[in-house]
Amino acid sequence: MLVVTRVPGLGILVVLCFAGCDKLDEGKSRARPTAHIDAREQSSERAVTEPTAEQSKVTLLRVPNRGIQPQAIVDAKGNLHLLYFKGEKTNAGDLFYIRRDAGKDDFSEPIRINSEPGTSCAMGTVRGGQLALGKGGRVHVVWNGVGTDYARMNDAGTAFEEQRNLMRETEVPDGGGTLAADDKGNVYVVWHGQRKGEKGEANRKVFVARSTDDGKTFSMEEPVWAEATGVCPCCSSHAFADRDGIVYVLYRSATAEVNRDIYLLASEDQGKTFKKALVHKWKVPG
Repeated sequence: MLVVTRVPGLGILVVLCFAGCDKLDEGKSRARPTAHIDAREQSSERAVTEPTAEQSKVTLLRVPNRGIQPQAIVDAKGNLHLLYFKGEKTNAGDLFYIRRDAGKDDFSEPIRINSEPGTSCAMGTVRGGQLALGKGGRVHVVWNGVGTDYARMNDAGTAFEEQRNLMRETEVPDGGGTLAADDKGNVYVVWHGQRKGEKGEANRKVFVARSTDDGKTFSMEEPVWAEATGVCPCCSSHAFADRDGIVYVLYRSATAEVNRDIYLLASEDQGKTFKKALVHKWKVPG
């Protein structure tokens, strides 16, 4: 089931709730990651007004074509972009993209995203495809398939280009890849995995492959930061780029076999360096 709602004054609203805890850097400070974020939040608060009855309306839509694991984005023009999974096997299906333009009731005809049939995964609730809108509204998609697979919409907007596995020095992806894109042509594909030959969740890291040409080419993957926190294998990660070009990455760590803390990373230099914020500490019960 797909839920669509409007939030006045905001293009995208992301709320992260972790038991009411906003501890940063081992709980020693409650400061925000940067002063820049505070200024933007204050501006947003001033811009928000009370929603009208129409703006507050929530509409439930059935995903077309009996699709599952939908991911949706509403762009600045009110167009709805949607991807979904379809297949008899959860580890060997296909991803499809459809859109519904603002003011319309019908979705477009589905376009298959993965160029190699049956190479998309939908096992569990965290491993489905993720999409982002980049420069000129181009659609970018990442998913667990052959590795961490990526495809972008072609220039004509009629099909997706051939899928690419961006894992060249890493292996054992899990938890689902994620991505972010901005209107300057920067695309960031993020996943957690292991350097080839390494073993264990304590050696897992979050990696990023960066593109500055709207997904045409990507850099070799690099760890987002050096601190050895490990990564929970079955937990998802999420990335987001805001209108100011700041890139955020959220993931769950794994240390001492029982610690599963949540980290939020932020980069103000196109993903070259990240600052950390420990937003929630949690120990596996028992």
